[in-house]
Amino acid sequence: MQGLDLYTDPYTLLGVGDDAGVYAYGDSIFVHTVDFITPVVNDPYLWGAISTSNSLSDVYAMGCKPINALAIVGFNNCDLEVWVLKEVMRGCADKLREAKTVLLGGHTVDDKEPKFGLAVMGVCEGRRFLTQQGAKPGDLIALTKPIGVGILTKAIKEGKISERDLRHAIDYMLKLNDKASQIALEFATACTDVTGFGLLGHAYNIARKSEVKLVIEFSKVPVYEEAVFFVKEKIYPKGAMDNYNFVKESLENQGLDWWQLLLLSDPVTSGGLLFTISEEKRQEVEKKAKEMGIDIWIVGRAVEGKGITVSY
Repeated sequence: MQGLDLYTDPYTLLGVGDDAGVYAYGDSIFVHTVDFITPVVNDPYLWGAISTSNSLSDVYAMGCKPINALAIVGFNNCDLEVWVLKEVMRGCADKLREAKTVLLGGHTVDDKEPKFGLAVMGVCEGRRFLTQQGAKPGDLIALTKPIGVGILTKAIKEGKISERDLRHAIDYMLKLNDKASQIALEFATACTDVTGFGLLGHAYNIARKSEVKLVIEFSKVPVYEEAVFFVKEKIYPKGAMDNYNFVKESLENQGLDWWQLLLLSDPVTSGGLLFTISEEKRQEVEKKAKEMGIDIWIVGRAVEGKGITVSY
């Protein structure tokens, strides 16, 4: 979008550059986002549900509530039978019902590589929303889902492991960030979700926009054990290296090995929320997360400076 003369108006509260756009109309504030992915698992029902959870995540990252959606489908009738698409849509419908989000329609194109996702509109209740800006020195960094999904889906595609052996990771991908969003809205100073740019890429966005340095401790980051095994075997998606190259000029590495850096850079599908909180609120946040059944890990802190530091 750099260099484009984009039209905005007085109702545009947040334009291009965050997890979603925010727009005011009348007494309401709305949030808009779009996301779609290629298959990450072989089961079409699971793919539809995971992609739906992934598409809704940017709304939750803003601390807002999704209310309706439009489906985006790339499908090749010559290569795939219609029942496959029906299963994808069934997975989508079930996940949208869980999220209390209405499907209003959508659009399908003929595409050799299948794709599925949603354009989502949400509402910012109480006219409040979160952004990637606002972290302060001394804040703690919280994460709500493990990382390493991109490596695992790469292993599935290469036939190195089956989906039934990764049910724990699939369950996390299926899990909505709705409850985590409620916690973030109450306590976070800055918030994003961990998806395609990996943990380091999304952490860098918070650091850059908040004008702080984020210090991440690898030993405190939740990682799938299988992902550790496969990345050491040099099975990882190209996106992991692309993400690392994106942040490396702003990254201070205090002794991590190459595979650890790739894990932190691994592109995630339907990852958790990454947000900063004041240290004084830590016990209150952890207590509320436990009551709501949300996993939460404190993986580092914000300090004075710029960029990201990673250590063991």
